[in-house]
Amino acid sequence: MRREWTWREAGLAAVYLGLGMASVLLWTRIADLQRLPSWHLDMIGGHAPAPNQYRPLTPWLAEGLRYLLPGESVYTAYLLLRGLITGLTLFFFDRYLRVWFSSAAAAGGALCLAAIMPFTYWRVVQESDPVNLLVFVLGFWALARERDLLLIPLVLVGTLNRETTAMLPAVYLLARWRERPAGEVAWRTAAIAGAWALAYGALRLGYGEREYYCAVVMWSDNVKTLGPTVLVLLLFGAMWGLAFVGAKTGPTMLRRSLWLVPPYIALHYVVALAWEVRLFLPLAPVIIPLSWLVLFPETERAAAERGRSKRSR
Repeated sequence: MRREWTWREAGLAAVYLGLGMASVLLWTRIADLQRLPSWHLDMIGGHAPAPNQYRPLTPWLAEGLRYLLPGESVYTAYLLLRGLITGLTLFFFDRYLRVWFSSAAAAGGALCLAAIMPFTYWRVVQESDPVNLLVFVLGFWALARERDLLLIPLVLVGTLNRETTAMLPAVYLLARWRERPAGEVAWRTAAIAGAWALAYGALRLGYGEREYYCAVVMWSDNVKTLGPTVLVLLLFGAMWGLAFVGAKTGPTMLRRSLWLVPPYIALHYVVALAWEVRLFLPLAPVIIPLSWLVLFPETERAAAERGRSKRSR
């Protein structure tokens, strides 16, 4: 039985890795790869504008991969890195969903995320996206498994990749408020937020102030037509609504995390271009499992968790 389980799990991991590499091949047909070498050199050399220069982790990883594979091009390094990170993201998303769902339903959720990802690919070069999503998936996985202290190194490292990890201290605070001793929640929230401040402050101090390559406020661009909003709605489709239905009886962690979705979307309507729907992928660890609670109510672990959630209110 143990051997059968191991082979089945290994096969599923291989499927996720294969999906990651297939997703990369589609990315190569969409992204503006001609700009990738110059973008990479600017990032590694510390000459890139804001906010890109404050997101150096992925270029560092790609450069390290080039040293491990001498003679390989920048394109190969980013292709392999994106494929591996995407495969890992799907694997850990599966493990995250297994906290509440059967292995079959969890795999369905991971495949759902894999199907959504290519919809977020655009010609713009934003290579911090795969690592950013992985950090969010690992962060929610750590919370769901009650390994809260893992959030400190995750936020510390993840912030070197993108500053949106600032959302994770808020997720922790909401998830554990009145579920853990107040003193414990307070110091752990402070530690997670401090990890973010330390990493981001070091980047700002090390690279100095930079001019932004785009306008900081994008509100008018996002609301002058319905196009950006239509794309945002299409990203998760019916799951946007199903998540709010699932939240009525969902686990405390997911139910409270959903409170952050409206302000997260509103913030990105102000300071980003909403048609770049890749920005909303970090909401997948909230939207997909809450939707699955509605679509797969027969899952025993989901039913048990809903019962515990009701008692904790």
